[in-house]
Amino acid sequence: MRKSWIAGIAAVFGVLGHGVAAAQGSWYAGASVGQSRTGSELVANRESTVVNGTVTGSTLDAKDTALRIFGGYRLAPWLSLEGSYSDLGRAHLVTGTLANDPPIAGTFSESRGVTAFGAGLAVSVPVWERASVFARVSAQRARTQADARLDGNIVFTTGNSGDRHRSSTVTETIGTYAVGAEWMLNPALGLRLEWERWPKVGKAFAIGASGTTGEADMDFYSLGLLYRF
Repeated sequence: MRKSWIAGIAAVFGVLGHGVAAAQGSWYAGASVGQSRTGSELVANRESTVVNGTVTGSTLDAKDTALRIFGGYRLAPWLSLEGSYSDLGRAHLVTGTLANDPPIAGTFSESRGVTAFGAGLAVSVPVWERASVFARVSAQRARTQADARLDGNIVFTTGNSGDRHRSSTVTETIGTYAVGAEWMLNPALGLRLEWERWPKVGKAFAIGASGTTGEADMDFYSLGLLYRF
């Protein structure tokens, strides 16, 4: 699915870039692709909730391909209102435990994905004839979906002790901030390089809590194309 998105985006901008108009409008739209990284605090959050056992270690596959589609309107040459849809991909966490005497191994595994619709304000400053830098603050309506599985001698601390699989979804509003740079290839078509921080995404694991996904900061590094019209 994500590969088809990338191919479609590239095709659209290939058409836009051919015979592009000379005028630069106030509206713009674009798409970016890059990498998301989930913070290691997700591991610490998970390990802190293990009771009646010992943690033997955790692994976190923190990186995945991420996508962003955005559009905006320039309220002034230096100020823009921007909306977006982001798919930050998935992170995968595995935590091993030992419990009982003699010790018996257990494993907690989770796959966690984040998507969001957002809106924000961006302030830009020109640094060269065709280049500028910008900063943006946004409110993201984020959806974190997690699938957790248990293997071996480990149980969930709430609900049915026989459960071996649970899915949880958390919807929340998150304030994000970003910095980046833009370089216009011509008056209408440009490149955008960006880093965005998503703080405390998800619902923290807690002893006795339900509907948790784990909580962690996320970073989104991306390169994209934008089209002004």
